Amino acid sequence: MTPQMASSSEPETPDDALLVSVGILAPRGRDAAVAGQLLDQHDIASTSVASLGELAGLIGRQIGAILVTEEALAGVGVDTLQEALAAQPPWSDVPFIVLANGTSSSRSNHAAARIDQLSNAVLLSRPLHAEELVRSVRSALKARRRQHEARKHLEQLELRERQLFESEAKFHAIANSVDQMIWSTLPDGFHDYYNDRWYEFTGVPEGSTDGEGWNGMFHPDDQEKAWARWRHSLETGEHYEIEYRLRHRTGQYRWVLGRAQPVRDEAGRITRWYGTCTDIHEIKVAEEQRQLMLGEMNHRVKNTLAMVNVMVSQTLRQSENLKDAQVAIQSRIGMMAQAHDRLIKAAWAQTRILEVIEAALAPHRTGEGRFAIEGPDVPIGSKQALALTMALHELSTNATKYGALSGDGDDGKIAVQWKVAQASDGAEVFHLSWTESGGPLVTPPSRKGFGSRMIEQALAGYFNGSAELNYAPEGLSFMLQAPLAGLTI
Repeated sequence: MTPQMASSSEPETPDDALLVSVGILAPRGRDAAVAGQLLDQHDIASTSVASLGELAGLIGRQIGAILVTEEALAGVGVDTLQEALAAQPPWSDVPFIVLANGTSSSRSNHAAARIDQLSNAVLLSRPLHAEELVRSVRSALKARRRQHEARKHLEQLELRERQLFESEAKFHAIANSVDQMIWSTLPDGFHDYYNDRWYEFTGVPEGSTDGEGWNGMFHPDDQEKAWARWRHSLETGEHYEIEYRLRHRTGQYRWVLGRAQPVRDEAGRITRWYGTCTDIHEIKVAEEQRQLMLGEMNHRVKNTLAMVNVMVSQTLRQSENLKDAQVAIQSRIGMMAQAHDRLIKAAWAQTRILEVIEAALAPHRTGEGRFAIEGPDVPIGSKQALALTMALHELSTNATKYGALSGDGDDGKIAVQWKVAQASDGAEVFHLSWTESGGPLVTPPSRKGFGSRMIEQALAGYFNGSAELNYAPEGLSFMLQAPLAGLTI
């Protein structure tokens, strides 16, 4: 059967036509013909079927509405009709208009049950009233159209949900594949997302740093600075960028570069903030070491010039003539140059401690018998040799300026002694001492300079041990103590 269409334009496909058509099942008399003509007069398309089985087929094809007589519901194919109704998608509920026989009081329970099974049915009593029928059909088609609109809206929502899920899945895949820590916040700055790298770096439970909990991860000295910079960005919308120390899962604080920028809508309002944290600890440490090295170089040049001045003055005072002074000065400057050569040869794999000490002290031996050197010739690694040379140079320079080597005579003495002893736990321990005597009275300095800090901190760190300067009145002394393994690791 084909729909009887009264409209001026034909639908694109038969199925499209069915969406706005009325299926008619009225097998007795002229009800089907009369209803079809009446609907045609009001520009409502219709199609007639001869059985409940055909009617079930129209339901499967999403017919717009169904006009059926009460007696037709008792025909063959009731089960097929019920199966078609049950098979409708969740959004679909085909509306029925039932042409009833008599009133509800005269209808048998069995007949009433058949009508109730339709669920979405309107009853019209016969004899048929044309106006009432057209109004009921139009109302049913309007309700059916709303069902299709709801279906399209639901499909759009489902599509958007799938797209959102896929977008989020892609975002998480990308965010968790990079080495950086990635986070995001609401427009007011409330942190609500961190990628896996954040939790791997910090070691904190997932969700524990949401909201304002993130600030507790910063070094106490950096918290207020980071908060102030973040509040400024939230108030102004300016990009956020700052360096701070972030607590690592090991409990240590590592330097991190934090950055964030806002995402705005079409009206310019901030909808989210997206940020990153980049571990720059190694870069910061390298920069600090570079600055320390520059400071050491500057300090060393000044000390070297001062030492040359003292060496020349003492040599001239001790020499009987200029010729002897010239030879002595040239020799000692040559020894200083050799010591500096050794100092910068950091590529040594390993050397012996006696060679290091002799080379470090050679430029400072301005008189015979002023140094007493004693100890076993144990191996020492390159970085430890470099640190020890720098420390001995600092001690010697200080002794030349202010200590045992500063006097005009040869009374001042320096003893450099080292040994390997066994601790109570059986481990071998290295001891090295520097002891000055015969020089001017020693007074402790009001503050520790670069050289003192380098000796006590840097040297101890290179040897994995401890170092201490003692400003005794009779002479400055220095003690280094470290595990023997610390000389070569």
